[in-house]
Amino acid sequence: MSMKYFIMMVLWVCIAQGFTIRAGDPPKENAVASFPQFPDLVYEYHIAELNKATPLDLSYNQYVRRYIDIFTIERRTQIERFMGLSEAYFPVFEDFLQRYDLPLELKYLAVVESGLDPLARSPSNAIGLWQFLYPTAQMFDLRVTSYIDERCDVYKSTDAACRYLKYLYRTFGDWNLALAAYNGGPGELEKAIARSGGEKEFWDLYPYITEAMRNYVPAFIAVNYVFNNAGKHLLTPAPRNPLFVDLDTLQVHQKISFSSICQKIGMDENAIRQLNPCYRLSEIPYMGQPMTLVLPRDKAIAFLKAENQIIATRKNVTDILPEQQQDMTSVQYSVQKGDFLHKIAMRYGCTVDDICRWNRLSDKNLSAGMKLVIWTKSPTQKW
Repeated sequence: MSMKYFIMMVLWVCIAQGFTIRAGDPPKENAVASFPQFPDLVYEYHIAELNKATPLDLSYNQYVRRYIDIFTIERRTQIERFMGLSEAYFPVFEDFLQRYDLPLELKYLAVVESGLDPLARSPSNAIGLWQFLYPTAQMFDLRVTSYIDERCDVYKSTDAACRYLKYLYRTFGDWNLALAAYNGGPGELEKAIARSGGEKEFWDLYPYITEAMRNYVPAFIAVNYVFNNAGKHLLTPAPRNPLFVDLDTLQVHQKISFSSICQKIGMDENAIRQLNPCYRLSEIPYMGQPMTLVLPRDKAIAFLKAENQIIATRKNVTDILPEQQQDMTSVQYSVQKGDFLHKIAMRYGCTVDDICRWNRLSDKNLSAGMKLVIWTKSPTQKW
C-alpha cells in the first residue's frame, strides 16, 4: 500500500467517524469535545494539499496545530465573523494581489493583522486592515492628516501592503521570512538572522526571533487551513452586511459633510462612515485633488442626481473638533504608563468625550505607547 493511499484511507476514516479529540488526549471540557477535531495526520494532509497550490511554504507542526485549535474551538464566533467579512474584502485583495503578481493566499494576512477591520488599532498604534505604523505609511505615500487616514482606506492600504510584501520577498527570498518581516520589521529579522549565524529558513530562525514573529507565521498558516476547511469544523460564515453589496465609487471635488449627503440621499450617517473609514471627521475634505466616496450603487445614483444641491447647501462641519476651531492646533500625545483619559483631558483643557471622538475610541482603555490626536489652543494662549 502506498503512503499516499494510506493517508487517504486514514483521512476518510477520521472524517467518517467524526473525530472530536486527538488520540490519547483527554477532552479539555465538554464544550470542547463537541467541536470536530482530528489527528495530526489529517491536518498535515490538508495543509500539504494547500501547499501544492501556492508558492508559499505552508507546513504543519505543533505551533500551527495550536492556532488551528484556537480558531476552530476557542474563537469560533470570531472566525465566523471574519469569514462573513471576507466576502466583502477578499475580492478587493485578490484584485490587487493579481496586479502585483503575488500569491492570492496572502489575502489571509489581513485576517491575522486586523480581523478585517479597516479601523483596527493596535497597542503600538498600527492602524487599518493591514496595520501600518505611521512611518511605514509615509514610506508608501499613505496620507495621515487631521482629516484623513489612508491606512484605513481599503484600496490604498491594500495597494501599499502589496508593494511592501513584494519588497520584503525581494529582500529575503522566502515567503515565511517576508511575512515575519512584515510583522516585526526587516531590521529586526536581519538581526535575528545575524544572531543565528546566518540561518535563512523560518523554522531554523524560530529560537532567535521575537515572540510576535514566532506566532505570526503559524497563525497565518492556520488561517489558510481554517478558511479552506471550515465545513469540516462546522464553521459557518456570519451573514454578510448588506451594506457591502454592490458598491460604487465616486469622485468628489468639493468639501462635503456626511450629514449633507445623508439629507439628500436618505442614508444613515453611520453607514457612510463604515463605507468610508479613511475620513477621520464626519466629512469629505477637499485637499487639492478629487476625493473618493464609496456608496451603495443605488445611493451613488441618488448622489449624482442631487450633487449640485448637496454642494449648494453643504455644511462644512467638523464635529470632531471643538468649538472655535480656528484657534486650535493638533498635537500627537503618546500615552504614558499610568495615564487615563480624565488626566489627559484635564492637561489639555478638553473633555474625555472630545478625545474619544477625535481618536474614534470605542472604549476608554488606554495602553502605554498609544498615540492620541489632541486638539488644543496654541501654546501662547491660556485655558
